[in-house]
Formats: sequence, C-alpha cells, structure tokens
Amino acid sequence: DNGNIFLMRSAVESIKDSVEISNRFLIYAGVIAMVIGTFVIHMLSKTISKPILELAEISDKMKQLDFNAKYIGNGTVEIDALGNNINELSYALEGTISELKTANNELQRDIEKKEKIDEMRREFLSNVSHELKTPLTAISGYAELINHGMASKETAARFAGEIHKNAARL
Repeated sequence: DNGNIFLMRSAVESIKDSVEISNRFLIYAGVIAMVIGTFVIHMLSKTISKPILELAEISDKMKQLDFNAKYIGNGTVEIDALGNNINELSYALEGTISELKTANNELQRDIEKKEKIDEMRREFLSNVSHELKTPLTAISGYAELINHGMASKETAARFAGEIHKNAARL
C-alpha cells in the first residue's frame, strides 16, 4: 500500500523439477482414474443391461409361444414395471391362445360333423334316386309295350298289374 516493491528470486531449476513431478503425478492419476472409470462404467452398464437382456430373452420365448418364462424384478423401477407388463401380457396371451385352440377344436368337430351329414345326404339321394329309377323304368317299359301293341290282352292286363304295383311302390 505504501508503494514499496519486493523482488524475489528463485532458481528456475527447482520450479522445473516441481512442474515435472506435478505433471508425472497428474499422468499417473489420470491413467489410474481412466482404468477405474472404465471398470466402473463396464460394471454399471452390465448392471443396467442385464435386466433388459433378460426381458429380450423372455420376449423371444413368448414369440415361440413358450409362456413359462417370467421376469423376476431386480432392476430399476422402470424395468421392473416393463417386466411386470410382459408377465401380464404372457398370461393374457396364454389364456387367449388356449381359448382359440378350444374354439378351433370345436370348429373342427363341427366341420367333420357337417361333412358326415353331407355324405349321408349324398348317399340318401343316391339311394332314393336308384329306388325311383327302377320302378319308373319298369312302368315305362310295360307302357311302351302296351302302347306299341306288342302285348296280347292277357299280357297287357298282366303288364297293367305290374304298372299299378310299381306305381304303388313309387
């Protein structure tokens, strides 16, 4: 404050030595900090990614319709919530697929029953058609013989009886 000036002298060599020691210390400390930081980051990333990878594995199993794998929470709140949602989705899908399989089986039985009924209907129509054609053919034949005068009166009377019998059969 009074305007006096102080001059100090020091050897530059000692300052250089101090700077060199300080720089060496900072390099060593920096390398050690980087190694420790890399290890910590690696462990932290493993801790964070492990539950996510587990959820991905569970979703792959669900994609293959294997609903036995369930998520057991041990991650962060958000990942646990996602895991619980995946578990609920698994239960819902398992129930829905079970219902669909049951409905599919019932539908398959209904289709088989319908096919059996259709086969019975075709067989019935075939039998009815055959049963109708036989008497109609006989009636037609007898009527044609009588119509063309190819039968005597006695034979025509017998043919008329056959026509009546086949008509009754129809």
